[in-house]
Amino acid sequence: MMINKLETMEQSSTVKAYSKWLLPWQWVVPLFCLCCAAIVTEYHARQLVEQRQNQALQQLVGLSGQLRSFVESELNTSLYMSLGLASHLRASDGKLTEKEMLFLLQSLLEQGKHIRNIGLAPDNVLTLIYPVQGNERALGLSYQNLPQQWPEIKQLIDEKQPRLVGPVDLVQGGEGYIYRLPLFLNDGRYWGIISTVLDLSTFNQMLLQQANSYQVQVGIREKGLESGRALFGYSHLFSEDALILDLNIKGAQWQIAVRFMQEAAGWGLWQWRLAGASVSVVFCLMLAWLLSSFRRSALFADALQDNEIYSRRIMDSVQDVIVTTDVAGTIERVNRAVSQVFGYLPAQLVGRPFSLLLAAGQTEALVTQELREGTALELLGIRHTGECFTMDLSRNTTEHQGESRYVWLIRDISERKKVEQLKNDFVSTVSHELRTPLTAISGALGLAVGGALGELNEKQRHMLTLAQQNSQRLGKLINDLLDIEKLAVNKMQFRLRFCPLAALLKQAIDLNQPVALQRQVKLELLSVDQEDLWVEVDEARVQQVMANLLANAIRYSPIGGVVRVTMTLSAKTVLVCVIDQGQGVSDSFVPRLFEKFSQADSSDRRQVAGTGLGLAICKELLKAMRGDIGYKRSDTGGACFYFTLPLATELSIE
Repeated sequence: MMINKLETMEQSSTVKAYSKWLLPWQWVVPLFCLCCAAIVTEYHARQLVEQRQNQALQQLVGLSGQLRSFVESELNTSLYMSLGLASHLRASDGKLTEKEMLFLLQSLLEQGKHIRNIGLAPDNVLTLIYPVQGNERALGLSYQNLPQQWPEIKQLIDEKQPRLVGPVDLVQGGEGYIYRLPLFLNDGRYWGIISTVLDLSTFNQMLLQQANSYQVQVGIREKGLESGRALFGYSHLFSEDALILDLNIKGAQWQIAVRFMQEAAGWGLWQWRLAGASVSVVFCLMLAWLLSSFRRSALFADALQDNEIYSRRIMDSVQDVIVTTDVAGTIERVNRAVSQVFGYLPAQLVGRPFSLLLAAGQTEALVTQELREGTALELLGIRHTGECFTMDLSRNTTEHQGESRYVWLIRDISERKKVEQLKNDFVSTVSHELRTPLTAISGALGLAVGGALGELNEKQRHMLTLAQQNSQRLGKLINDLLDIEKLAVNKMQFRLRFCPLAALLKQAIDLNQPVALQRQVKLELLSVDQEDLWVEVDEARVQQVMANLLANAIRYSPIGGVVRVTMTLSAKTVLVCVIDQGQGVSDSFVPRLFEKFSQADSSDRRQVAGTGLGLAICKELLKAMRGDIGYKRSDTGGACFYFTLPLATELSIE
């Protein structure tokens, strides 16, 4: 024993001496590597970045040349048409007939790609324009009457040079670029101006498509204008590091700026520097980690112990019972709440089966019923004293040391059950106590309206009818409350027998026809030829479901509307749909559609009366008959309530 202690002390002293020897070197070596990596990285990074920039510049110069050629070719082609027209006029000494001029203008317009119209203005008066349609307002225009444009026109006449200007507000409407060419005859006499209006919107689209295909941004402006918006494209390119070239366009001094949309892919200087620094830092951290591993192990053990204490405190602070077991059901850990709920001390339950906390027969119920992850199951628990109580039980699966574990959450709901029972008893008592006098009131009002008390005037009859209708509504509410109560405690009786579904639907249509006629709504039954579809149901409950669905459809249908009832056969079930032509149910209310007392308009000013219990009762009735109910919006925009029932053939097979 003493020898082992001495060996442990020697190993500990060796480790301490080794760690002291490594302490200064753990910083010297990484720092030296960091300096070397920084020098090598800086050199290679500069070489690579410079090479990439040169390649990008060469590529940009080539693409810029192609775009410049494209712009010059597109624009000069149209402008040369005007120069050819001027040469023809000069050769004929300006004495062409109108027919000859129209022929020439038509030919030029057909050949010019971007020419909108061509106008001739002898002596500065626009006397001929082609095409005339859409440009009538420009005919007879004297350029001298354009105070904003005449100074510029006068200058180009004096300089005897053509000029491309724009965009200009045209007299005939819209904007355009105008190529004005002053024409002087062979003897030097001034003849007039040839105006070619260019519509460069298509050219602009072609230029942007060409630029997008090259992955570049393009801007065009007049040369010498250091500020202002660009003629085409992006004006900010002229103030950035874009490549700027002069354009050779007749009558215009334009420049084009080109820049790549994105920088060339690749690392920059700072990225190479960061990579070298990262490698050195990682190496330094690895050395530091090796030297501090002894201390980290102790710190890790202390952290685990603190985490265990913290987890225990969290579990003990929860008011619900938390139990962890293995897959076989053996309890491994419980919190302190088990003492208040079950009366056991936590140490008394460790190692014992989980079934100890369940009442007799509940273990089999837990195995029989499917307990989904995170969902609660209502079972009976048993306290240490032998008292049984109602609890909510939920289970989650986790892992510990590579093996599955169950985490059980138990909540004592016995007090809540007592409160619910008191509420149900109160509703039941009030409903039953109200039904008898309300039946008498409704009967007495019916006799009075029927004339048992003598002749009534119109006002008296109206008031008594209104009272009778409200008493009937109150009676329906009481019946709905009683049905909800019976369904909640499974006391509603069902007399199931095999029935043809088509006959039940026909009967429902006939029974609800008076209500539909009162509301001027038509009821239609489709698929009535399927007489061989039999279901096992309670006829009265099916009629109750249909009465609720038809009443809702009639209530929300417009006057003169149609409520359709369809029956569709599927593999094992039959689908019944009740479709109206109303406004349908709002999407926000659909999730609460089949809840108790839920109404889309629950205010006291709602236009359609109702208790909000009908659909909830339908859902429970169909559930008891192994059916289901749902809602969807119909193709015509109204509401479509549907329910399914299993076919009798499928029930007999089961």
